[in-house]
Amino acid sequence: MRIRRAMRKKTLRRPVKKPRLKRRRLLEQKRRLVSAGLTEEKLVHMNVREIRAAIRETGA
Repeated sequence: MRIRRAMRKKTLRRPVKKPRLKRRRLLEQKRRLVSAGLTEEKLVHMNVREIRAAIRETGA
């Protein structure tokens, strides 16, 4: 059997998401929300979905 072109390019198709970059994105989003007016106490109790929704609502 031949190795097709798609299989040879498998690693180039899509980069893998890394946990370190995810933590960094979340930290940047929290900083933007603090600058938009949310308190840090509220951010502690928010999960990732709520943080992203708050960014969409405030436009931060």
